[in-house]
Amino acid sequence: MTPSDASSTIPGNPDYILGLMKLPAFQNLLAKVETNFYRNRPKEAAELELEGTIRFTLQERAAQAWEILAKARSTGLPMEQAQELISELVYPPLESDGN
Repeated sequence: MTPSDASSTIPGNPDYILGLMKLPAFQNLLAKVETNFYRNRPKEAAELELEGTIRFTLQERAAQAWEILAKARSTGLPMEQAQELISELVYPPLESDGN
């Protein structure tokens, strides 16, 4: 499963993410997503802040990663391999000078 596949598994209902926000493990994942997004994509983060969509974007990325992990683990994939599936969501590629 790729990050783009996961987007179809996440309900458009904000209550879904609010429910996840109550879980300490999800809060930890969100913190990793946020830290690495600001570190690796500062220009994009600044643009999203100006648009007022940064929080939504980070929560969506974390929720996608959560869903990928859950599905991978439910199929018996070891955690190390499951984490590889979410690496681009948690550790986005560095911005190029052109971004």
